[in-house]
Amino acid sequence: MLGNKIKSAVMVSLLAFTTGAMADITFSATQDGSTINIDKAMFDTDAAKEFLATGKNPYIGNEAAIKAGKKKFNLYSCVACHGGKGEGAVGPGLIGANFRYAKDGTNKGMFETIWHGTNGGMGAKGYGLMAPDDGLKPDEVLQVIAFIRSNSVVKATGNE
Repeated sequence: MLGNKIKSAVMVSLLAFTTGAMADITFSATQDGSTINIDKAMFDTDAAKEFLATGKNPYIGNEAAIKAGKKKFNLYSCVACHGGKGEGAVGPGLIGANFRYAKDGTNKGMFETIWHGTNGGMGAKGYGLMAPDDGLKPDEVLQVIAFIRSNSVVKATGNE
């Protein structure tokens, strides 16, 4: 009987894998690891949907996305604390190799930090903590991350 249950579980897992019916990633707050609930409808572009499913940022290396991300990085005054290329100023460097929050070495981790903020008082720019008509959408956060990764001193993509 136990053998049949194991076989059934394996078959369900394989079916989900082969049909693409994978569960979305779960987001965790940088502050305390609690779950961050983000309305899945906000992931409204192909790139954002791919990120939600995999935790991988499809904009890494995409010149148009990097340019758009740089524009948002400047528009939201990220440069004031993190420097013009994310090298760090008043706030921590974002381009590695020593991240203030180790999870920022991954695109999922950096997304969580930007979206929900940090213990250091960073004002998160995600719609989740701001007025519904202000802040960045998930797709725009991914573009900002692509810009930051394009300046990386460790040449990491965050998708490793």
